[in-house]
Amino acid sequence: MLSRLTAAALMPLIFFATACTTVGTVRRPAQFITSKTPEIVWVTTTDNSQVVLLSPRVRADTLGGLAEGVHYVEMPLATVQSMRARQPAPRRTLLLVGGIILVVAELAIDASRGRGPSSSAACINPNNPQTCPNGSP
Repeated sequence: MLSRLTAAALMPLIFFATACTTVGTVRRPAQFITSKTPEIVWVTTTDNSQVVLLSPRVRADTLGGLAEGVHYVEMPLATVQSMRARQPAPRRTLLLVGGIILVVAELAIDASRGRGPSSSAACINPNNPQTCPNGSP
């Protein structure tokens, strides 16, 4: 039971984990892989074939990694036409944070205003307890 509750509570966090990143084109593949050590990259080669590499590594002028997650492949960096990888998305992050701030502010305003009539409000019709805020005249 506890694991179901934990899973249910953590499900909305999946959105937050992906909201601040996007898959985009990498300008300098060798430098990107060396400095960012991404878990996965999408490579388009000069012959227009596409390869998904897990745990990519650069050694000298060669790009290597696990293709399809099972077998290790290597290719010369000169054959890489383009590469895409998950990267930070500052605009998405700002929109997400702004949205959260607005929702929290709205909830705080609603909470400060209270819900329903106060118990000290006058009774509209003392002969009918249902019209009284606290149920009695």
